[in-house]
Amino acid sequence: MKLKSLFLSVPYALCLVPYTACAAGVRVGNASRSYANAYNQVAQQRMQADMATQQQYAPVMTTSAAAATAAAGDDEIALRVANANLAKQIIRGDTTAKVGISQLESCGAIYPNGEFAWDTPTAGRGAGGGQTCVAVVEMRGVQMGAGGSDAILARANVAAGDAVKCNISEFPESGYTTDAGNITFPADAEPTVDDVVRVMNDEQKQKAGLKIAAGAIIGGLGGNIAGKNEVGEDSLMGTGKHKMQSTLVGALGGAALGAGNAYAGKVGGDMILSTGVNAAAGGVVGNIAASGDSVLRIEDCVLPDKTKTTCLWGMIVTKKDLNLSDSSQDNYKTAFINIDDINFTTYVCDGNAEGGEWKNCKEQELVSIKLEEYPNEDLDGANAKNFELIKQNPDKQYKLIKSEKGDISIQSGFSSDGIYAKISAAGIPDQRTHAMIANVHDKAFGLKRSDWREEKKKHTDNDLYGRNAKGEGFSLSGSYSIQDFYPMYVDAEDGGIIDLGNKARLKSTLIGAGAGGAMGAFVGYQGAQKDIDDRWVSAVREYKDSLQKIYCVTGQRFLSFYNDTFVIPNMGQ
Repeated sequence: MKLKSLFLSVPYALCLVPYTACAAGVRVGNASRSYANAYNQVAQQRMQADMATQQQYAPVMTTSAAAATAAAGDDEIALRVANANLAKQIIRGDTTAKVGISQLESCGAIYPNGEFAWDTPTAGRGAGGGQTCVAVVEMRGVQMGAGGSDAILARANVAAGDAVKCNISEFPESGYTTDAGNITFPADAEPTVDDVVRVMNDEQKQKAGLKIAAGAIIGGLGGNIAGKNEVGEDSLMGTGKHKMQSTLVGALGGAALGAGNAYAGKVGGDMILSTGVNAAAGGVVGNIAASGDSVLRIEDCVLPDKTKTTCLWGMIVTKKDLNLSDSSQDNYKTAFINIDDINFTTYVCDGNAEGGEWKNCKEQELVSIKLEEYPNEDLDGANAKNFELIKQNPDKQYKLIKSEKGDISIQSGFSSDGIYAKISAAGIPDQRTHAMIANVHDKAFGLKRSDWREEKKKHTDNDLYGRNAKGEGFSLSGSYSIQDFYPMYVDAEDGGIIDLGNKARLKSTLIGAGAGGAMGAFVGYQGAQKDIDDRWVSAVREYKDSLQKIYCVTGQRFLSFYNDTFVIPNMGQ
């Protein structure tokens, strides 16, 4: 097996700590440039005195002087000579020998406490060349051997005057020891941000199926809760059509959120998840804080002929006329309406004013209202014109006065509490009948009060039906006009603290969701980038620490830490 085939694409610092988690055999990081020189300050290490170096590594250094003598077969040679015949020639002082004692002494003197031999170089530029003066270099791992000793991981012969990087790829495979297969060697370069992103992207995809399933379950549950109840039902969860449709949408949305988080990578995945979560939270906040115009209550309904459609719910209100014109009658009254109030609060007072003040006023519900300034319009018509004839004429404006005793009266003038206008005709509600108008179709943000005037023109008395609490229609007994129909409204204040089915809150809900989603995307991006930066800083620190755990030596001479280049001087230097 060649060394190159053993390289992994993951930096050492990103590989899982247990050695068995990486590839079998000799395991190294990704091949790249080395950035370790500045960190390790190996040059300063080399400048240390030999004696200090010897003391530092003495417990783990070995020498093969005895082996050199044995190879020569005589005690006169203190340097190992690989060629036995050459060794014998040197001992005899044979003048035909290409190498003499002086050369061997010069070789051994390069580093007096190093391990040198006359042998074939196996590493460096001279690898595979003829025999020469070589330093026997060992790669060792700090406390990686038995009993916490420094383990020998590989050996190589490096010629005098040559230089080699202290890297497992520079050592011959034949020089690897069994201990080399028990560790993961540092990478050739510190991990980059791109390396970290690739690893975190892979982590993001782990257990994608579970993430998607969990998202679907949670989304489906939330969708069911948020779904609109069937008419007549008020439970938190249900199995009705609207509930199940909302459940399906929620489940698909949750699954999509989980899939996006799993497969879009670290940055994209975190942004998707944060956007979705914060959009939901923002929507809920918008729903809680919603305010604004009421919307018409439009519900699913079933007509007497079993046709299913949507209907506008309301009441048919019959009335008794209120005497606002005949002052000769004892029941003569004067009525006013607050045109600044969205609910159009009405008051009925004594018919004749005393000193320009109408007394004994009481709040009372009125129907079929017409105003003095709009004799040919109903209240909806006057409202459509924004009551301009009244608001532009101070003489037609009135204010409400409350005494300390609680008595209420109305007189001419303006008040910040509202503008009151005089009513020319109205009725007092007499009987109410639950009713609905068929084939009224809602729009995106609901039909408002202002829409009812135009909507009413689209329907005839034939669209008017009675209804029960479930929206099942029946034909009305008696003669009723669509003009007697008063629609029901859904106010933003209706429902619970959270009511996602309240259409009057829909606009605020969507605005909140949009704002929350935008903020969530920003937060998700910032968070993902911080996670990447933190992981990268940690990975670089681990990488640099790993370089200190492996070093190269010759005999008792320290040469360099891992990934640094060590130099063997020439003989005689």
